[in-house]
Amino acid sequence: MEAHVFIFAGEPSGDVHGGHLLKALKRLMPHLHATGVGGPQLRAQGLEAILPMEAFEVMGFTDVLLSFPRLFRQFHVVKRHILETRPKVVVLVDYPGFNLRLAKALRKAGYKGKIVQYISPTVWAHGKKRIQQMASTLDLLMTIYPFEATCYTATALEVAYIGNPLQEYVQDHPYETGWQKQIGLPAGGRLLSLFPGSRKGEIDRNLPKLLATAERLKEEDPEALIAISCAHEETFKQMKLHLENSPLRLNLDTFLVPKRYTYEMMRDSHAAIAKSGTVTLELALHRCPTVVIYQLTGFNRLMAKWVMRLKLPHYCIVNILANQGIFPELIAKKFTEEEIWLQLKELWKPGHAREICQKGCDSAQALLDKREASIEGASLIRKLLEEP
Repeated sequence: MEAHVFIFAGEPSGDVHGGHLLKALKRLMPHLHATGVGGPQLRAQGLEAILPMEAFEVMGFTDVLLSFPRLFRQFHVVKRHILETRPKVVVLVDYPGFNLRLAKALRKAGYKGKIVQYISPTVWAHGKKRIQQMASTLDLLMTIYPFEATCYTATALEVAYIGNPLQEYVQDHPYETGWQKQIGLPAGGRLLSLFPGSRKGEIDRNLPKLLATAERLKEEDPEALIAISCAHEETFKQMKLHLENSPLRLNLDTFLVPKRYTYEMMRDSHAAIAKSGTVTLELALHRCPTVVIYQLTGFNRLMAKWVMRLKLPHYCIVNILANQGIFPELIAKKFTEEEIWLQLKELWKPGHAREICQKGCDSAQALLDKREASIEGASLIRKLLEEP
C-alpha cells in the first residue's frame, strides 16, 4: 500500500521548509503520496494541494481578525479532508496558531494517525499553555533551535532537534558571482543592505527611517552603496515612491535587489539594517554586522504587552540563540533615526564593535551545529510512515 503523508504549510517560509522536507522525503520514499496545503515550493515537489498556501497568508493580530471567517471555513475544509482520506502521518509546518488548533480538532474527531509539528512555536517567549496541548495531541515535535527541547522536558512529548534549515539553505545556495552586474550595481563601494520587511505596512513604517540613516552614511562615506531587499516584485513600486522623497538616487547610489539575489547581497554587504525576524539569522550566517529594528502598530504593541506578556532579554533570534547581544536591537520606542545611525556607524567602521559582532555570528552558527534539517526531518517521518 502506498504511504500517504499530509503536509500543511500556510505561509511562504513554511512552504520553503516544507518543500525541502518533501524533496528529502521523496528521495527516501520515491513512491510516497503527498497531499496537503502548500505554495510553489511544495507543489514543485509533487504535493497534491487541496488548497493553495496563498489562501492562508495573514500577518499580525489585525490581519488575523479580519481574515477569521475565511480561515474558519478553510480550517474545516482541511480537517474534513484529513478525516476522510486518513493519511498515516500529518506534518504541520510552523504556523502554530492554525496548526495546533488543527491537531487538537483532529484528535477530538478521532484521527488515529501520527501528527508531527515541524518547527516549535515560540513557547520560550509566550504561549506556555501550548506546551501541554502539544503533548496531548502531537506524536513528534521537530525543533530548529537547540535550546527549545528544554521547554518540553516536563512532558512525555517526543522532541527532536534536527538542525536549522537556514544553515542548510545557505550552505547549498549556488551563489551567482555576477549578480551586481545584473542589477547595475557598481563594483568597489562598500555595501549597506536594508531589509525593511516584506509587507506594505512594514515598508511604510520602516523604510523612511532606514533611508534617512543611509543618507547620513553617504555623507560620512561617499563611496558607500545602498541595496534594498525587495521580497516581492509588487513592492518595487512602493519602494520607488519612498525613494522619490529621498536625495538617494535610484540606480546610481541606491539599488533595489530582487529576492533571488538575497543571499548574494548578504554575503557581499559590509553591514545591514534589518527588521527583526528570520532574516537576521540569515545575515548572521553570512557574518554580516546588522542593526535589528522592529516597529509595532499601537494595537499590536498593546497585544504584545498585555495579552502575550512579552518580556524577553532579547527579541532578535540571533541574540536569543546565543544569549547575548550580538546584533544591536532597536525595538518600538528605541527605533529612531538617531539610534539607528549611532549603532550603524559603530558597525560600519573597522574596530572592536565590528569584530565582536562578527565573532558573535560565528558563535551563533556553531550553536546550530552541522545537521541538515531536511534530511534529519525526513528520516524521522519515514520511520513513522514505515511503522506497522
